[in-house]
Amino acid sequence: MSDATPPHTSSSRTAALAQGERQSLFARRPRTYFDVILAAYCVILVLSNIGATKGVQFGPIITDGGFFLFPLAYVLGDVVSEVYGFRAARKAIITSFFFGAFSSLVFWIVIILPPAPFYENQSAFETVLGPVPLIVAGSLLGYLVGQLLNAYVMVKVKERTKEKHLWARLISSTMVGELVDTVIFCSIAAPIIGIDSWSAFFNYVLVGYVYKVLVEVLIMPVTYAVIGWIKRREPGYDTRVLEEANAR
Repeated sequence: MSDATPPHTSSSRTAALAQGERQSLFARRPRTYFDVILAAYCVILVLSNIGATKGVQFGPIITDGGFFLFPLAYVLGDVVSEVYGFRAARKAIITSFFFGAFSSLVFWIVIILPPAPFYENQSAFETVLGPVPLIVAGSLLGYLVGQLLNAYVMVKVKERTKEKHLWARLISSTMVGELVDTVIFCSIAAPIIGIDSWSAFFNYVLVGYVYKVLVEVLIMPVTYAVIGWIKRREPGYDTRVLEEANAR
């Protein structure tokens, strides 16, 4: 028997190589929603850190300008933990942590660059974005610890409840993660935004924590819908298990 390559095989390979040379080649990207969620993670973290430099007060309630954004990061964290697991959640948390720190570095560099003679807003620019690195330090530390705890609790409770009792996973993980996150962040951010008394500090911590947990509870129907929608469309998720759980 001859070891020579059959003529038709050789010609087919040559034709394929020639076709590849004529076409632009790209890497294949798996069909998943994880990359979109990861991008949203990063954007929300950066914007909430900027908004947090402004102190906000509604009557006796003291908070910061990022109060309506940051809880969304925990909703996204719940989605990632529930659908993709702890390893994917850890990847999203660490990636957004890195870009949050990078944004802080960029703001610092922009501030110290010499302003042009015609630029009249340097002091205002420093006033608004100058505290951001310090805010980010508190935010990122709280975010890192709180989100990792949130994901860990979410996954551990799911190991016991399987596809049932999603509400228990959402609430328990949020209560643990948000408590640690809020205490760490408020301890660093309070003096930066002008809080200078213990009563105002405890108000800041308590209101922030209760608010974030209430947001999680109030938008839980939306979280349920998003998680279910992604589960049904992610190729890597076993929809048969999901269908059986919903049928019970």
